[in-house]
Amino acid sequence: MPTAQDVGDALIAATALVHNLELATANTSDFDWIEGLDVVNPVVR
Repeated sequence: MPTAQDVGDALIAATALVHNLELATANTSDFDWIEGLDVVNPVVR
């Protein structure tokens, strides 16, 4: 069963995908399951 966090992450990811944007987050593992999403961690240099 999806959690509220999963639903929120999916909405954020969908927005990035629709607009063909990279998603910048320190929690990259939260988005590993979404195919085609470019995720970058701005905290890691």
